[in-house]
Amino acid sequence: MKPGLLVLDFDGVVCDGIDEMVETSRRTLAELSGRDAPPDRRAELHTRFAALRPAIESGWEMVALYGLLLEQDAAADAGLRDVTRWAAARDAYLRAHALARGPIATTFDEVRARWMATNPRDWLTRHRFYPGIAEWLRALLAGEQLVYILSTKGKPFLEALLAWQTVPIPPDFVIGRSEPKREKWEVMRELLVMHGVAASDLWFVEDRLATLLDLRRHATDLARARVFLVDWGYVFPDRDPAAARAAGIPVLDLARATGPFDRWPA
Repeated sequence: MKPGLLVLDFDGVVCDGIDEMVETSRRTLAELSGRDAPPDRRAELHTRFAALRPAIESGWEMVALYGLLLEQDAAADAGLRDVTRWAAARDAYLRAHALARGPIATTFDEVRARWMATNPRDWLTRHRFYPGIAEWLRALLAGEQLVYILSTKGKPFLEALLAWQTVPIPPDFVIGRSEPKREKWEVMRELLVMHGVAASDLWFVEDRLATLLDLRRHATDLARARVFLVDWGYVFPDRDPAAARAAGIPVLDLARATGPFDRWPA
């Protein structure tokens, strides 16, 4: 058994870019607000940010997270694991500093693009593809597996990273952030129609449990699709895999993911 259409999230499934995310967030916050983390706190903030990265859905939120961590005591971090409390804290931070989502998102992308343009080697090497993933993708493409990358990251950044790892996926098969925002299941519906694939032959791999649960709730026409939560990405390991299994969502480990499809969990 193999997928008729394989759709992969990028950050937390294909690539770990936590070092780049933290640094881009720091630079963006400094540019927008004039506030920067002193050098002797940057390692601490990196560790705290990485621990809370699973709460983040979109890049602009990372700037708010970095700013919030810069201000609050580490003892308060655990509360941000809850989606409702994180959203409330994020929005309160934006109000307190007269910041808005749109300008943050624009500046975040500009900072990232400048870094990539002025020092591409440094920018690229702040990322790492998960072990075996690049080789697996190359093998899938060589075997003519229909595979798409579907991410909330900007497409130019996705393409640069895939090219760096010599993954020869055609540009049309790399789908990045769109404005206005489109839900991933809306995009996947279109891909199924475009390629004449049945929903039951769609396999979707994601590291954000909320995305998979929302798909189940709001895209009942995709109920027969196979969805997987990865356990190696930006997940809360003490919570998300168990919650996925309780919801009937298979949890995929890296060794199985990069092996034969018939060994993937049912």
